[in-house]
Amino acid sequence: MEGVYLFAVFWILINSYSIYHVMFKRNREEDKDELRRELVEMCHMISPSGISTAMLALFAGLFVVDSFGFYLTYNYAYTAENHYYLRILLFIVFVLFFLIEQALSLRQTIKIAAALKVPNIRDDVLKRFIRMTDHDMDFVNTMSSVAKFVAAIQLILYTFLTTTK
Repeated sequence: MEGVYLFAVFWILINSYSIYHVMFKRNREEDKDELRRELVEMCHMISPSGISTAMLALFAGLFVVDSFGFYLTYNYAYTAENHYYLRILLFIVFVLFFLIEQALSLRQTIKIAAALKVPNIRDDVLKRFIRMTDHDMDFVNTMSSVAKFVAAIQLILYTFLTTTK
């Protein structure tokens, strides 16, 4: 059970940073310019295929962590209660927001990774491409971050509260 506690704390810390990033830093143009500059600089030092592989590995790692968090939340916070049918519908909505966001993020990651493989990509082309792929993600990212944060809070509350009874 201690492993579940540690994972719950780890997951809520990741989701706290995610919700902070989405809520307070999402539309700052200088952050997007900094990301673009860092990608271009990394392309000069590391091969673009290596950067693409690292981006996809990071995406896969976060997907596994979030999926495991949802699995634990379902097992500990939802199935332990009686009359949980309305709560399970809320959980399904959380998972749907998460899956939609992950599908859109995977598409965006693959497109940016493919753009990085273009030899000697110009700075303004990469800037326009990042802006174009990031266009419709604000609402989905916000809802997914809130859903993951609420699920992480539920996991912490139900695992800690059930052991103190």
